[in-house]
Amino acid sequence: MVLHVNLKSMPTSQTWSYTKSHIGILCHDICILTIRIVRTGLFGCRHIFETFSDFLYSTQTAIHHYSLTYK
Repeated sequence: MVLHVNLKSMPTSQTWSYTKSHIGILCHDICILTIRIVRTGLFGCRHIFETFSDFLYSTQTAIHHYSLTYK
């Protein structure tokens, strides 16, 4: 799986909202892809969810910090 990040110039006030909605869409898409793994009985999936959850939290924290820094 490849994660592509597109950076677009927009006002800082809109950046956080835009990023949050796109992270939500990405999370939804990845969950749909991993449901098949769970249904086929690959039990390492819990680790995948925990890792992805940690990634989302760290990404949101970094983006939030960035938006606060450059207001």
